Amino acid sequence: MLIMDESDIGSFFMWFAITGVIMLVTGFSYRAYSKKKKPLP
Repeated sequence: MLIMDESDIGSFFMWFAITGVIMLVTGFSYRAYSKKKKPLP
């Protein structure tokens, strides 16, 4: 079993949060952009 230091856990959660925020922003912006354009058939 791998035991990580607190710094490793903190960096892991930091990158996880950053990735999640980026994915959410990209998803919402893509939906708003797709609504403005013609819907794909």
